[in-house]
Amino acid sequence: MSRSLARIGGGRTPAALFDQGLVSGANFITNVLLARAFGVRDYGVFALGWVAVLFANSLQYAMIVTPMMSVGPKQEPEDRPAYYGSVLIQELAFSLLVAFVMFLCVWGSTKFFPQWGVGGLALPLSGATIAYLLQEFLRRYFFCTRQSKRALVTDIVSYLTQVPIIFWISRHHGAKLSTMLWIIAATSFAGFVTCLRWYESVTFSRHALRTVFLRHWRMSRWLAPSAFMQWGAGNLFQMAAPIYYGAAASAILRAAQNIVGVAHVWFLGLDNVVPSEAARQMRLGGVDGMLRYIKRISLQWGAVTLAFTGIVACFPTFWLKLAYGTKYSSDGFVLRLYAFMYLIIFVSGPLRYGLQALEYTAPIFWTYPVLIAFSAALAGPLARQLGLNGVMLGMCASQVIFQGLVGVAFWFRVRKLRREAALENTGTLHPS
Repeated sequence: MSRSLARIGGGRTPAALFDQGLVSGANFITNVLLARAFGVRDYGVFALGWVAVLFANSLQYAMIVTPMMSVGPKQEPEDRPAYYGSVLIQELAFSLLVAFVMFLCVWGSTKFFPQWGVGGLALPLSGATIAYLLQEFLRRYFFCTRQSKRALVTDIVSYLTQVPIIFWISRHHGAKLSTMLWIIAATSFAGFVTCLRWYESVTFSRHALRTVFLRHWRMSRWLAPSAFMQWGAGNLFQMAAPIYYGAAASAILRAAQNIVGVAHVWFLGLDNVVPSEAARQMRLGGVDGMLRYIKRISLQWGAVTLAFTGIVACFPTFWLKLAYGTKYSSDGFVLRLYAFMYLIIFVSGPLRYGLQALEYTAPIFWTYPVLIAFSAALAGPLARQLGLNGVMLGMCASQVIFQGLVGVAFWFRVRKLRREAALENTGTLHPS
């Protein structure tokens, strides 16, 4: 698998798979420790709080990381200092703003929903948010600039300290939500600070900042609203579960997702290297070169995903009992549907990589109103009538709709570009 990923990344990223294995493995172990240490309700509260952090990260990915992964590899050497300096300023401003908004939202929720009892989480959750965003940005920068080993170092500092500390605290001092969030914040910030010295030399200018922002905005103006709508579409089903069945429902969904989330080892490993490599292939070989590259990785890693999800789906109760004991072992059908959904989700990766290489992200935006309408109409009825199985069926259906619509848009875009290229060649060969 590591050799395959090295070929995907142009032969320079053998550490990428190990890095993502470390991140996904540490996240999995952390969630298992917390699920065992907390009660079902408290773990559900943590899961809902962490959803907010992941939402903030999805906005960062849309507004900063994705444009950087597509535009950064196209920069000439003399333009890199100003470009990456501007990106760093954008990241610092964004993470501070998001952390402040997170604090206000959690603190304000105590006035409208005092029964939740989450007011004490405002500061630790905002601290975990800013630290997580900064460390995640730095590791993505290293992948974008083909420094996979340094990305691995920042994740080692962050995650190989986080897991043992959480284990020790939960065993000897009892598990508290605020304490666990502060641990995540401290270890993530350590990973960012210790490796920031490897960020390349940069220059800062108002003109470069404005130019880079405007170029990024041409992509992120579609991706950022898409991130909002993605969470609205996908999470309407997840939010319907605790509405009808309490915080314990969130814990069950999170527990199942943790197991099938092992697939993030290669899902996010591909996200780390493929977008920038697809952009390079686009520059070197045009649309056809990029498509050949996307097709190759789709076949290789689609087979891996099919094998993994098949194993999980065949023995769901066994995996739940192995990870969590008997607490969640009766929810095997939820895990089986999660495995099926992850097989569908894999398809979105190659489609997104191709659209990003083309710097054409509008279809992702326009697909989400359809999903929101679908989710708003069916999330409540499916959750009420079929329980968690209905929630999962709705989430699977949403993924099928999304991949279908985006796939059609990608196909039409490629046809258009090929037609334009053929007309240009015809005009060159047969001038009027």
